Amino acid sequence: MEQKVMDILRESFPGIELDIDVLPDGRISGSVVWEGFTGLDQVDRQDKLRSVLREKLGADAQQVGVLLTYTPDELRAMHAA
Repeated sequence: MEQKVMDILRESFPGIELDIDVLPDGRISGSVVWEGFTGLDQVDRQDKLRSVLREKLGADAQQVGVLLTYTPDELRAMHAA
């Protein structure tokens, strides 16, 4: 499932950077960095991700837990702090 989620996200969000883990309970969690998130608030970013995952995975999308979303600039700022 982990690879499937990564493939879907890479196909749907060209240039995305992924750091995905499978938690002990089997849920998928992690962070995603994508230039296309620029100008979107967290709610809109999550809506984009969830919409794609629901469309491609159906009920299996419930296996995806928290995916934190960042733009490249946000990630650079976090690392610089």
